[in-house]
Amino acid sequence: MKRSIIISIYLLLSCGFISKTESQTFSNQHTELIKNKVDAIFQKMIILAENLDYDELSKGVNDKYNAGFISNEKFYLEYASLIENIKNRAKGVTNQIITINKKQISVLSDTIVLLTATGISYVKLDDGRQLNINFYWSFIYEKIDNSWKVIHYHQSFTK
Repeated sequence: MKRSIIISIYLLLSCGFISKTESQTFSNQHTELIKNKVDAIFQKMIILAENLDYDELSKGVNDKYNAGFISNEKFYLEYASLIENIKNRAKGVTNQIITINKKQISVLSDTIVLLTATGISYVKLDDGRQLNINFYWSFIYEKIDNSWKVIHYHQSFTK
């Protein structure tokens, strides 16, 4: 399985070097409009994550492609298994505050957007301890039925 993934990634990267690919070209106004819409959804999802409202958060995800999700070196073929793991890890967490340090939103087409971000999550546990977790995120959003949804996600974090 691991070998298949590595070969697939290698082939994908090779194709990128062989053929020049570019995103669609839009007016600055259209690009900013898309960025603002995706950023508003991203900000809403951060608030839902801070409130540990994973059921509402999940409404912002569409797993129709089974593109996979990566969280701190673990690959999840389906979003359902990722969110279940997140819910289990959140047991004992009373709240969290998420601070974004850097964020980049790249409009690749009128229906595909890449959002990358770094920041710190301040997690308070019910035993009184607080964890400060540095994170690195990548999200791919797709406009599906006139709504922007996460179709792929990659997270790495350090304590």
